[in-house]
Amino acid sequence: MSVMTGRVPRAFLLPAVLGLGALSLASASAEPAPAPTPAQQVETGQVTAAAGLPFGFYVGDEQQATTSHVAKLGSDITFPQGRFDGSLLGLSGKVPITGKLVIPPTSSYFVSFRFMPATGTVELIPDGDATGTVEVKTGATTNCKAVGTNLCGDSDVTNKVFIKLSNVKVDGKALDVGPNCRTAQSVVVNIKALMPLGFPAPSVRATSTFSTPGFTGCGVREDLSPLLTGLVSGPGNTLVTNLKLRCVGSGPPPNGCGA
Repeated sequence: MSVMTGRVPRAFLLPAVLGLGALSLASASAEPAPAPTPAQQVETGQVTAAAGLPFGFYVGDEQQATTSHVAKLGSDITFPQGRFDGSLLGLSGKVPITGKLVIPPTSSYFVSFRFMPATGTVELIPDGDATGTVEVKTGATTNCKAVGTNLCGDSDVTNKVFIKLSNVKVDGKALDVGPNCRTAQSVVVNIKALMPLGFPAPSVRATSTFSTPGFTGCGVREDLSPLLTGLVSGPGNTLVTNLKLRCVGSGPPPNGCGA
């Protein structure tokens, strides 16, 4: 039996070197690459039109809550902060958009007949999903300069909501409108705004003018629908709010819309 001291046979050396090289390559490939931003995903085509690009906005912020001006009453109704969660169904040019608008109910105060105080709960009930188009733009110093992000969308979105009234009191006395008092048709609220789709993002002001249809289903002992229609319904109402970007892309929170 021979004894080898200070020397490694070549037959054992070459496999060892190859094994260490393979191990180093495996370790290097196991390190995760930085996740692409939504803007990079759009530019490189990594987001498919079928999957879409998810995004979410807060509707209303500390600078501008969602406020509706009722023209006939000359009064404003302010709503708590809501949310809009949607998806861009395309990557370039004008693409379809779909989404859901949720705004919590609010208690309102106004003066009817110019002298009689009235209160009530106002609820906006969605009539299907919001739909419209968004023209996707990229470039913080070019197309998206106004919002200062690398990805933005010039939006034209239509939301349809029924206005529901409850807990109505006139001059401190309950007006029993029942559980089904709402507009006969949905209110069409069209919102156009250049929306930032990347962080950091400023809040964006959005305004809309709409008509309020007549009311139906109001009253338990008597039909109060004509009364409420005369008080509230008509053209020239406005809605103003700030849209604040909450998330974009399918990545994890806080800035991704994933679970």
